Amino acid sequence: MLNHSKIRYYESIDLVIPHRTSSNQRLFSYADVERLRFILTEQRDRYLPLTQIGELLRQLDTGEAGAEHPGRMRAVDTEDVPRPKPGTRLTKREVSDLTGANLEEIEDFARLGIVEIDPRGRLTSHSVDIIRYALMLTEEGLDLRQVRAVKNSASSHAATIRSVLAPQLAKQSPVARERAYAQGSEMSAVLVKLYQALLVENVEVELDA
Repeated sequence: MLNHSKIRYYESIDLVIPHRTSSNQRLFSYADVERLRFILTEQRDRYLPLTQIGELLRQLDTGEAGAEHPGRMRAVDTEDVPRPKPGTRLTKREVSDLTGANLEEIEDFARLGIVEIDPRGRLTSHSVDIIRYALMLTEEGLDLRQVRAVKNSASSHAATIRSVLAPQLAKQSPVARERAYAQGSEMSAVLVKLYQALLVENVEVELDA
């Protein structure tokens, strides 16, 4: 979701610079709106930190990014992979339609704590990607308990990030909270890259043993 405090934060770090009137009112052009859509898409779909998104925007602005640049491709919505809107709640049937998992498999994921089903029988929009990737791993031979170990690790790291950001959250202002969310997103992206590098290295060591 894009709110005023998030737009102000993006403006404070020069990701978007809307025109200002003599009365200091912001005026957003179509280009500014597309820029905001690009930033949100890169954060949501590619988990990029804002510093890297800023560099992608700079490259697009100066023409350094070619047509094959992933940032440019992501700036245009595609229908290749259907995705629910962030923040929406989905029924099990809707998740099944989006992932190809049957209802029994979704129940198994929930029973082991890999995804959560709320009291109204709905799941978060993130559950779509979680189930897609979990299915890929089970097709390669992992069982659900091994997939659950990944979920447990993610929960532990999320708690660590929240602990680091606790002073920011304690300020109890919308801007401070939005800044904490942005920092949390960046830290998450760095953790993903670190884990990927460590995992690839360790797999190579295991296979060469």
